[in-house]
Amino acid sequence: MGGTDGDGRDIDPKNVDPGDIDPAGAMIAVAFTGAVLALAGFGLSLVVGDAALVFVVLGVVVVLSSPVAYLRFRELRSGE
Repeated sequence: MGGTDGDGRDIDPKNVDPGDIDPAGAMIAVAFTGAVLALAGFGLSLVVGDAALVFVVLGVVVVLSSPVAYLRFRELRSGE
């Protein structure tokens, strides 16, 4: 399950350097985590009640802050 990257180098999926992960990939991971939190909170709110709505709000905040953080990071990187 290998492949090559844009430079033609072989990619080993078991050996990923943190520098290989693009900020867009990190943004997707954070947004996915926020979505999971929101969905888990919604599911728990049906059983537990209003106390689980904290997870819904937290998940939505994480999902919405992820693109904002990426745009800020891109703006800082373009200023170099």
